[in-house]
Amino acid sequence: MTRGVERRLQPRIEISWPVTVLTTQTTIEAEIHNVSPSGAFISCKDVPPLEGSFFIIIRPPERQTISVAGRVVWSTTLQTNESGTSLGVGIQFTNITLGDRRFLSELVKTHINEEKSR
Repeated sequence: MTRGVERRLQPRIEISWPVTVLTTQTTIEAEIHNVSPSGAFISCKDVPPLEGSFFIIIRPPERQTISVAGRVVWSTTLQTNESGTSLGVGIQFTNITLGDRRFLSELVKTHINEEKSR
């Protein structure tokens, strides 16, 4: 990967929403830090499976939950301290309803337009 070159097809916006990652082995509570209609960056204490897909329950404020299937495309250690390790995980959505994709698309578009008008 070349530094400074954006490889994502869709822009992301910064958010802070709680999520639950559901795997066949465990449930992981996490937080989304940025999102697009096709993926998200989450931080968590436990890493989801690096192979295969899993379900993610996204809880945006003032809206019903969003359920998507996703897979890890990359991961990194964000910080390690006496309270434990915090991991960052790039998620690609592999299955999302048309309505949820539209919601995220409109959210990103609105946020970008607000940023441009400032």
